[in-house]
Amino acid sequence: MTTGIFITGSGTNVGKTHVSKLLLNGFSKLGRSVSYMKPVETGCQLSPDKKMLAGSDTLSLLALTNHKTDIKLHSPYRYEPACSPHLAANLAGQNINIGGITAAYKTLCDKTKTDIMIVEGAGGVLVPINGKEYIVDVIKALNIPAVLVTTPGLGTLNHTFLSMKILKDYGISIAGVVINNAQNIERDFIYEDNIKTIRKHIALTPCLDVDYNGISDEMLMEFCNEIESVA
Repeated sequence: MTTGIFITGSGTNVGKTHVSKLLLNGFSKLGRSVSYMKPVETGCQLSPDKKMLAGSDTLSLLALTNHKTDIKLHSPYRYEPACSPHLAANLAGQNINIGGITAAYKTLCDKTKTDIMIVEGAGGVLVPINGKEYIVDVIKALNIPAVLVTTPGLGTLNHTFLSMKILKDYGISIAGVVINNAQNIERDFIYEDNIKTIRKHIALTPCLDVDYNGISDEMLMEFCNEIESVA
């Protein structure tokens, strides 16, 4: 039975792919078999033979796991323009369908028979994927818990708490929160208070503070154990 964990963010450029990579490594160190899915990826490129369109996120993270199969299952919707999923799909004359994502996820789990499936979203929870649905609707349809990636910088409290509220309003379980210093900002009094305030707000939800220079294997594996027990 595969345990799915959806990696979403409080916005774009918060380091969801970096955190997905950390979790893949962490679960692997715990002896779990792992795989990766990115339902929608923009900014993709054609392979040298011009036969396959693929994104760097999907390709780089799949290289970390032996549990992989058809790229069309790991990343069912792939587009060249580096923009919002709904716009990229419109430009391609397509429509992103949640049913197609859930079918790909189920088939992927069946084929890989992996313990943990890390599913990475695009942007934040309210990034539109078509004219009426958002990333949060994808998480809801997959019926898996979310790990929210946010930042320690100024403005994060509003973005973090709004994202958490949306997830809770949709009835989505929040397995953990990762405060990721993707921009290598100074660890000043604002940084420290933001971490303290987020930890207080999320109460007993597992929380991981990822400094720009990385994190110890011990802390990473402890967090992976915690979110797996919630998931």
